[in-house]
Formats: sequence, structure tokens, C-alpha cells
Amino acid sequence: MEGAKRAAAVAALCMLILLTLAKPSHQQLSDAVCECYRQCYSGCKDITWPRVCKVECAGGCGGANGYDKVGSCMIACSMDPVCGLSTAPLDPADVVACNNECKKRWGGHGHAN
Repeated sequence: MEGAKRAAAVAALCMLILLTLAKPSHQQLSDAVCECYRQCYSGCKDITWPRVCKVECAGGCGGANGYDKVGSCMIACSMDPVCGLSTAPLDPADVVACNNECKKRWGGHGHAN
């Protein structure tokens, strides 16, 4: 009986964490990053998936303007719209997957920065 209660508590905690991650971010991207992002995203969205563009454009534009690539990317993952450009509605699982892609792409463990 105690094991079932413990499992239920762990499941509830996991759901709480996911719901917390899905809340809209109060952080914003700078005007310089947004200008770059809008240009990048408009050229990217027709060739690949929106989340791929979000990761590539936010991280690339953040780094090009002297900001943290991973941080800029993760801020964009939790925003809709991003810099005035509407993307797919935010889903908690998509935010987590997007953040993981940011870390892989821009965190120094994947492609060259």
C-alpha cells in the first residue's frame, strides 16, 4: 500500500514539474536577436519543422548578438509567439523536447558552436 502511495506521489510531482515548465516565460529576447530571428525563421520554416527552426534561429541569432546561445534558444522554446511570429501551440512535452535540442545543439556537446 505504501509503495502505491509513493508511486502516486512521484507521478504527481512529475506532472507538477511538467506544468511548471510549460508556463509562458517572462523572459524576452532582445530586439537585435528578434530582428535576426524573424529573418532566419521566415527563410527556415518552409524547409523544415518549426521546432528545428526555433532551435537553429534562436540559438544562432543569440550567439551572433553576444548572448548565450543555449539561453536564447530555451527562452524561445517556452514562448509563443516568438518575436511576434506565431508558432505551434506550446505543449509541455514539446517544450521539454525543444529545450533538450537546444542543449544538444548549442551546449557544446553536439555540433561545433
